[in-house]
Amino acid sequence: MAKRHLRQLLGPLPKHFRRVRDAARVVSRTRGLRLLLDSGLNQGTQLVPDVYPFAAYLARVLGCKHVVAVGSPTARDLLTVCPQFDVTGLVPSTQFDSYQRRYGFADWRALDFEDLGSFVPNENVLRNAVVVCTGVLEQTERASSMLPHLKRWLELAPVCLLTNAVLSPEEFDGMLRSADLSPEFVGLTASDDLTYQKSTALAILTGATLAAPPVCKTPPAFRLVAFMAAHNEEDIIVQSIRKWTDQGVHVHVLENWSTDSTYELVKGLEGHLPVTVERFPHDGPSQFFEWAAMLERFEELSGEIEADWFVRRGADEVLTPPWPGMSYRDGIYLVDRAGFNCVDHTVLNFNPVDDRFPPGTDHERYFRHFEFPTQPTAFRQQKAWKNCGRPIHMAASGGHDLPFESQRVYPFKFLLKHYPFRSQEHGERKVFRERKPRWNPAERARDWHRQYDSVRKGHRFEKQASGQILFDEDDFNRTFLVERLSGVGVIR
Repeated sequence: MAKRHLRQLLGPLPKHFRRVRDAARVVSRTRGLRLLLDSGLNQGTQLVPDVYPFAAYLARVLGCKHVVAVGSPTARDLLTVCPQFDVTGLVPSTQFDSYQRRYGFADWRALDFEDLGSFVPNENVLRNAVVVCTGVLEQTERASSMLPHLKRWLELAPVCLLTNAVLSPEEFDGMLRSADLSPEFVGLTASDDLTYQKSTALAILTGATLAAPPVCKTPPAFRLVAFMAAHNEEDIIVQSIRKWTDQGVHVHVLENWSTDSTYELVKGLEGHLPVTVERFPHDGPSQFFEWAAMLERFEELSGEIEADWFVRRGADEVLTPPWPGMSYRDGIYLVDRAGFNCVDHTVLNFNPVDDRFPPGTDHERYFRHFEFPTQPTAFRQQKAWKNCGRPIHMAASGGHDLPFESQRVYPFKFLLKHYPFRSQEHGERKVFRERKPRWNPAERARDWHRQYDSVRKGHRFEKQASGQILFDEDDFNRTFLVERLSGVGVIR
C-alpha cells in the first residue's frame, strides 16, 4: 500500500527527470542552448509532426547512426533526432547560412533541389542513415529531378521517408512508381500539430539492404509454431485456433485449467488440425494465475519443439502482417528472408458496442470498433522470434520483450488485434471473478497485471460506437500508416 502511494506521489517526477536528462544531452551534443531555445520559442504550427519521430524510431530499431534531412527541418524536427543521431542536412542555399550559424552541430549542405546530382553523399553515412525528405517534392519538375538520385541513394541507405502535401497517397504512389521506385508503404500522416488532420501523403521506401527478395514464396517446409495461453475462452477458442491452422501454423495451447469447456473444445481439435494442448500447471489448478511460470514454460517449449519461427499470442488476439492480404506465416517468412529475427506489434483494442455476440462465431468479423491503448506496455509487444538455437528470456519483462543474442527487430511492426471483452457479462466475469482475485501477489509486486486497476464495479465494458474508430482495413492502413508501423502518434 505504501509503495503504491509513493509511486502515485512521485509519478510526475520520473518524467520530469527524463526531460532534464534529455535536455542535458541535447545541450552537450549541440554545444549550446540554441536548439532547445528555438524549439521552445517557436510556437508556430509544426508541419508533418510525426515524420521525424518516425525517422528516429526507424533509426533506433535499425541501429543507424545518421539521419539525412532533405528540406527545411525545424528546430523541433532536429530536436527529435539530434540527441541520438548525427545529422546531415541538405537545405536551400538561401537558408544555408542560418542553419550553419544556429545549428553548427550538424553537417549542412547548400543544395539546389533541381540538381540533387550536385551533391555526392558519403557512402558510409548513407549505409547507416535514415533519409527524410519533407516539403520538397510538391513541384513535379523538382520531383522528376530528385527521384532518380534518391533511387541511387537507396542502393545504400536502408530506408527513406518522403512526403507530398499536394498529391493523394494513390497519386504519390503512382508518381514514385513512374520513377522506377517501389514504395514499401504509402499512406497519410498528420499535416500539422494544430488539427492533426491526415492530409499529407507519406511514402516509405526500403533500400536494397532492407527489402526482402522480390519473389518470396513461402516454402511448404517453413514451420511456424504458435504458443497460445487460454483460460475460459470457450466462446472464441475454436475460431482463434483456426485462424492459425488455416494458414498452415501449428498451435500449441497452454490451457490454464479453465472452468468452462475451453479444454474439451481444444482437445477435440487434436488429430483433426495441427493442434496440441497441455494443461498448466501440470499437477492441477493453482491458487493464483502464474503468468511468469507460463512464460517460462513457453521458453522451455521453444527449445523442445522443432520450428523455424515461434509466435506467442493469447486466445483473444489476432495477429496480422503490415502487408494487406498476406498471411501471418508469409509475413514472417518475408521478415526472415530480409535478415531479421524478431517482430514487434502495434496493439488495437476492440470493444463490444452491444451484447449480441454469438459465441463460437468469428469475433474478428463481429467486433469492428477499436481504440488505441494508452498503457506503456502496449508499445512493446515482441511476440514472434526466429529459432536461432539459443535460449530466449521473455519472463523477465512479463512477455513484452524477447531479449536474445544478436536480436534484430524488424523495423515495421505487425498488427495485434485484441478482443479482451465480448459483452458486459463477459467483462464483469473476466475482470472481477477470473482475473483480479487470481493475480499473483509476487507478480503484482513486480508491477505486473495493472491493466484492470482502474476498473471498478459498475464499469461499462460496452462502449459507444461513436466514441471509437470503425475498423476498415484499407482505410486503417492508409490513415494510420505511421501509428500502425511504429506506434508514433498514438498518444498526443
